[in-house]
Amino acid sequence: MIEYEEDWLVTLLFRYEGSVLIRSLYFALPSALLSLLVLFIEDWRPGTKDDLGITELDSSTLWSVMTIITGSLLSFRTSQALSRFWEGTGLLHQMRGEWFDSVSCCVTFSRMAVQTKPKEVHEFRHTLVRLMSLCHGSALEEIADGEQTPSNRLETIDVFGLDTSTL
Repeated sequence: MIEYEEDWLVTLLFRYEGSVLIRSLYFALPSALLSLLVLFIEDWRPGTKDDLGITELDSSTLWSVMTIITGSLLSFRTSQALSRFWEGTGLLHQMRGEWFDSVSCCVTFSRMAVQTKPKEVHEFRHTLVRLMSLCHGSALEEIADGEQTPSNRLETIDVFGLDTSTL
């Protein structure tokens, strides 16, 4: 991911890496050169616009075409962004489900030892749940954007229940 620093707007706009300006010039410069060419040809030989049929386009036709193109591009980009969002959301829920499945399997496998070592099994299960809570919180913080502030910290299950040798 590209990290942007908004200290100076000009350097942000004219930065080569990640800049939209450079990519937009690939489309804008040929169009601008073509329009300048048509203007020079019209000055050199009057009536060329009429011969090419350019004067038949009125402002409402151009407005309609630009509105359709802009609307199509906007709806395509919005649908792409929405599909990426839902894919990411689905993957986050799948990750949470995998954490839950692994913890539930470990708890189930320790079920037979409850009769012989109830205190150790109880401590094992609580430690396991706390560690998985830390793993899940760490994974979510890794993909979270922005700095950690007290308002956007993720809650975990009682970290103070773990001793330093477990951590």
